Amino acid sequence: MFDLATKYVFYLDRDHKKSLELFLLLSTLEKYVNGAVLEMGRLETTRVTIDKRIIALQKGPLWPGLMKRNFELMRLGCDTHFFFVCVDKCYKLLHQLARELNDSDIRKLKKKLDKVFDIKTIRNHLEHIDERCIGYLNPEDRRNRLKKPIQDFGNFIGSDFSFNNKKFPSNKQSLGELQKIYRELIKILHDKYASKDRRFVENEQNEKRIQLIQKALKKAGFV
Repeated sequence: MFDLATKYVFYLDRDHKKSLELFLLLSTLEKYVNGAVLEMGRLETTRVTIDKRIIALQKGPLWPGLMKRNFELMRLGCDTHFFFVCVDKCYKLLHQLARELNDSDIRKLKKKLDKVFDIKTIRNHLEHIDERCIGYLNPEDRRNRLKKPIQDFGNFIGSDFSFNNKKFPSNKQSLGELQKIYRELIKILHDKYASKDRRFVENEQNEKRIQLIQKALKKAGFV
C-alpha cells in the first residue's frame, strides 16, 4: 500500500489553488492504486480457495459440504471487475494529470498502463455489459442493430480474465506493473516539480536529519 501523495500537497505548482487540484488528482490516483492492491488480495485468497476445492473434489469422495453450491467463482468475477475499475480510474487520473501539467513523461506512463491492461477494451465491455448481453460489441453495432455472437462471456484462463476470446491480465504481475508506473509517476513529480520548490527541499533535508538522529539514538540504546 502506498502513502506518498500527502508529501506533495503544496509543492506541485506555485499557484496554491492549482497545486491543490493537482494534489487531489494524485491522492485520488493513489487511492485507486491501493484499491487495486486490496482487490488483488481478495482475488488471490479466492483463487486459493477454488484450488483447494478442486483438489478435494479430485481426491473424492464428494463430502456433503463439497456438494453444496458455493459462490467463489461469482466472488472472483466481481472482484476482477472492481480490480479493472480501479485500473481504469488510475488510467483516467494519469491522463488528467498529464493534461493539467502538459507533461509528455506522464503521457508515456498512461500509454504504458494501457498497453499492460488494454484498459479501454475491458472497461467498455464491463461498463456496457447490458449491451454485450444482447450481442452488441460496440456503439456502431448498437446503432446498426447488428448483433454478433460473443463466444466468451467472462471466464478465467489461469489468473487472466477473458472476454470475447481476448485475455486481460488480472494477476500479481500486472498489479506489479501498475505499482511500478505509480512509483515512476512519483519520481517525475518529485524531480520535475516538487524539487523546484525551496520549501520542499528544506522539508526533505529536515526529514533526513530527523531520521539520522533517530537512527543514532536507536543505535545508542535510547529508543
